[in-house]
Amino acid sequence: MARQGSSDHREPRLPTTRRTVVRGVAWTLPVVAMAATAPAYAASPCDTTYSFRLDWGVTPYTPPANLTAEPNRGTATVTPTANGVPGALGISVTLESTLQGTTTRFDQNLNVLGTTGIGGLTPSQQGVAIRSTNVGGLANTQTIRVTFGRPVSNVSFSVVDLDRATNFWDRVSFNPLPTGFTRALGTVSGIGAYTADPLLITANSGAFRYTGLNTTGLDDTSGAGVVTVNYAGGPSFTSFDLLYWSTSTPGPQGILLSDFTFNARGC
Repeated sequence: MARQGSSDHREPRLPTTRRTVVRGVAWTLPVVAMAATAPAYAASPCDTTYSFRLDWGVTPYTPPANLTAEPNRGTATVTPTANGVPGALGISVTLESTLQGTTTRFDQNLNVLGTTGIGGLTPSQQGVAIRSTNVGGLANTQTIRVTFGRPVSNVSFSVVDLDRATNFWDRVSFNPLPTGFTRALGTVSGIGAYTADPLLITANSGAFRYTGLNTTGLDDTSGAGVVTVNYAGGPSFTSFDLLYWSTSTPGPQGILLSDFTFNARGC
């Protein structure tokens, strides 16, 4: 006899078959596949910021063929420092020289010198030379355009051997102006502006220049003629100009650029 008030209406349980097992596996596989591929996307070198160092004593660099070659260009290819995410590509750094007025290139312009310990920075520090012969004034300038192969940030390097003698007085300007700079204390003045020296020039106006007591030129290893330049950079920052000129009578002059450090995406 059936029990009164019974509410047991459960569906009959179907037996497990090969078809139902396969169908269950098919629904779960895409979830596993998505989970497996997600870390690879997150670790893409194109989405990772790397540190780079253009080391003039180590980094492969091809200087211009000669002083009169046009375009007058030297190119380095810089690889990232170890980051833990493989696949990052090297980045090119190009230095291209153009001349204004009566300026000519001189000596080993845009070549890496064998001198080590430049600017008193580190014992092994070498530099790329910028050498000109010109008449004083803004109209006679050698411009070095530094171009990076893709956007960069946190760019830093030093200008070394800012000095003066009877036939030159170095001036170094930048366009755009640096985000920041650190000058040799008491012997370097200016802010890197591309303007003629005002009559009442101060330590915080005009181009970078040597203002120490030495009037016979500094040695390349001296720290008295050094200014370290920084650019914050960003998603659209790929180049800047360094303008090298003099305020003295015609004569050969020269400075050095130290190693460059900067950050960039891996591709």
